[in-house]
Amino acid sequence: MKPFRKHNAVNPPDAGRRPAQSLSDQRYQDLLKSASAFFTSAEKSTEQRRQEIIDEINAVMRRYGLTVDDLVL
Repeated sequence: MKPFRKHNAVNPPDAGRRPAQSLSDQRYQDLLKSASAFFTSAEKSTEQRRQEIIDEINAVMRRYGLTVDDLVL
């Protein structure tokens, strides 16, 4: 039976841990560019999807002859 080993801030578990490595300036800039590209892409996707939904709503309104006044409850 293994002896009980208490883990805390003074005695953290060390299984599978690697020493922390600092980021180089170039790696940091690369990560910033990647994050920026990701958020720009997500924003474009959201705007594109929004426009698709608006187009779909307009098509349904035309198909059934609905106006904006018909949508007011």
